[in-house]
Amino acid sequence: REFAVSVVDINFGCPARAVSQKARSGSYLLEYPDRVGAIVRRVVEACAPTPVTAKIRLGPSRERITAGEVCLAIEEAGAAAVTVHGRTAKDMYSGQADWNAVAEVKQKLQRIPVIGNGDITTVQEALRAFSNYGVDGIMIGRAALGRPWLFSQIQAALEGKAIPLDPVLAEQERILLEHFRLIVDRFGERRGTILMRSYACCYARGLPGARRFRANAARAKSSDEFQSIVRRDFPKTTDPKHMRHGEP
Repeated sequence: REFAVSVVDINFGCPARAVSQKARSGSYLLEYPDRVGAIVRRVVEACAPTPVTAKIRLGPSRERITAGEVCLAIEEAGAAAVTVHGRTAKDMYSGQADWNAVAEVKQKLQRIPVIGNGDITTVQEALRAFSNYGVDGIMIGRAALGRPWLFSQIQAALEGKAIPLDPVLAEQERILLEHFRLIVDRFGERRGTILMRSYACCYARGLPGARRFRANAARAKSSDEFQSIVRRDFPKTTDPKHMRHGEP
């Protein structure tokens, strides 16, 4: 209530060792559907009338899939929706998301929407998630780090409109610098610059000259230095003949 947020989302899907093993939180709790339900119920009661949602993975491992039980507990506890990532905690970020398993979870729930997550990197994959697996919504993670315009492209496709082309490189550079400004406003110059090093590399992925840009951006220590590197080294062409040997 104090911050007037629109939704409170509980992450039961994080597989990072510091979270799942050391803190016994995140995906560690997928072993305990009843505990997940109890946590969700307490948060729902504390946050009312703000809706509470939860994000999970399929289970601790491919041999131990608990998503169905966990989602039923989340639904019974009063959550407004659940997001299911199509990997297990043991998978981390390797392999492919199992969307058939996500669809099976959708079929088990009666009252709340299921949002599918995992490996959606294109408009076509987003449309396929809706048409083939019956989810109520989709969540996009890593793919959006370097292509934030993907959301507007998917929205246009869902509305039956012409899909906008990717922005030209000059516009992508402008978006990258705006992204950096927002990060610095939120976290301060030092931490914002450090965080933006990896995000910036996502923008250049697959473009001629990306290796040089990544190498220089990863060493930036200040806002001025980072902005200078972007303006100087961010790829200016998509023509492969301008690549250095071995790039991108």
